[in-house]
Parts: sequence; structure tokens; C-alpha cells
Amino acid sequence: MKPFQLLVNVCCIVLLTAVYSEPGACYFDKKGAAAVNYPLSIYVVKDTVKTVNRCERQAHDFYGRGLFKKAIIQWKKVLHLQPDNAFAMFMLGKSYMGAGEKEKGEYLCDQAIAIGEQSDKNICHSVEGF
Repeated sequence: MKPFQLLVNVCCIVLLTAVYSEPGACYFDKKGAAAVNYPLSIYVVKDTVKTVNRCERQAHDFYGRGLFKKAIIQWKKVLHLQPDNAFAMFMLGKSYMGAGEKEKGEYLCDQAIAIGEQSDKNICHSVEGF
């Protein structure tokens, strides 16, 4: 390959990369993020709901397969983004019980039921038999 052809190919690659990629400044821009009064000034981005749904799906999958420690990690992520999610707290407690930490699990389940009663929501709608 001649040097001129190499230069043309490199320029085309750089140009196409610049056209089809996002500028680096958008990753650090907080104008689009809404500030929420969480500790450590965490910003909630518009895709928080997608993140919560993804974590819930993964947690359910792990829980169903008996991988309780991995489910615990996912439920904690959900509770980090939605601290008042009683269902996630309940399932975190069930995951702790499955992992062998019965007292911690029972405490979390009791807390979740109390939160659910305060908000008049039925948190046990998809955990039949527990």
C-alpha cells in the first residue's frame, strides 16, 4: 500500500468516527440530569427507570436459578436508585434468606411489609407461597 492510500484510509476512518460518535463533553454534562436529594449528590439520569427494570429482571433471574448472592447485588442496585421500593426490599430479604442469612432477611422482609402497608401497596403480588 502506498503512503498516499494509507493517509486517505486513515483520514476516512477518523472522519467517520467523528461523524458517528458522540462528543466527549456529553458524558460529563450534567445539564440533562435532574438533581435528586440522595446522599452524595447522586444525579438521576433519564434512563434510571431502564436501569431499575434491567436490574430487577437480572435479580429475578438470579433468584430463580438459586444464585442468591448475585440476586442480592442486583436488588441492592435497585434499592440504591429507588430507596422506597418495598418489593425490591422484600425480595432482597428473601435473597438473604436463600443465601443463609435468615435473621437479616427476615428483618428486611418485615421492613418491606411495613413500607408496603404505609403506601397501601401489595408488595407480594409475584412471590406466591412466601
